[in-house]
Amino acid sequence: MAADFDEPVFDEDFVRSAVFTEPSARERARPPSRRERRRSRRAARRSAGRRFALRRRDHEPSPRAAVLQVIGGVLVLLAISFALWWWNSAPHDERPARPVGPTVTRSPAPAPTPTAPEKDAPPTEIPEV
Repeated sequence: MAADFDEPVFDEDFVRSAVFTEPSARERARPPSRRERRRSRRAARRSAGRRFALRRRDHEPSPRAAVLQVIGGVLVLLAISFALWWWNSAPHDERPARPVGPTVTRSPAPAPTPTAPEKDAPPTEIPEV
């Protein structure tokens, strides 16, 4: 059955029970105090229960924490690169290393060099077969 246009949509009892106060423009413009923020965070934690810890992993870090993470990462990379440079650099002994010399101390006598035939000797002939 359709409602008549002259009947009110909400009766007096409904309107009285549904009264709520709207914050003023000044109250909406100011940020919430620390106490209000803390209270709302506690309420959210209590309502979330154990699932709050799981949700926190998905939460992005604050800008300060993000900057600290970047600086920490850069310092770790610098430490690794310095350690690798130190590992691959020359030995750091106080006394210098002995010079490397030849491994064979006695060299063999030089091989005889072929001598040229004398000019007065008869030419050598290859025998025919």
